[in-house]
Amino acid sequence: MRLILPLLLLTLVPALAGHSPPKILLRVHVQTAGAGLSPAQAVTISLPPDGEQIQIRSFPEATEQELIDVKTDAEGNVRLFFNHQGQVNLSAVTGENQGRLLVVMIGANCEYPIYTPAIDARITNGELDIPHTHPIPSQVLQLLLKQAQDNVRKAAKA
Repeated sequence: MRLILPLLLLTLVPALAGHSPPKILLRVHVQTAGAGLSPAQAVTISLPPDGEQIQIRSFPEATEQELIDVKTDAEGNVRLFFNHQGQVNLSAVTGENQGRLLVVMIGANCEYPIYTPAIDARITNGELDIPHTHPIPSQVLQLLLKQAQDNVRKAAKA
């Protein structure tokens, strides 16, 4: 995890140099057995800290586009709030994949798995908790919150 945080911060450097505003991607994937799936349907990733390799579905179950709020508490726990579409997707995937891993990835290209809990309960409320033991840099949290606020504004206009 210590290696991931500096790499994440490096994804923000171009924005600090006067380029376009930084964009952070958030993807929530589910582990798959991969048997019989094409490379377009499943991809192999390495999980920190030991590089264990697993396969995840190529298409995410939820993304930053469904994010409507981000909250942190005094201990550093993060709660991600998803809109109705994200809520429905998380409910379905966590209900159908008990025992598999839910893989939360962030980065400029969504290359960093930051949290990989085993699915032990259905998430029906559209809220995904990331414990303080998996810290997210404050700059990344600010970008996610900005994306969530933009999503809410766009939804209000539609």
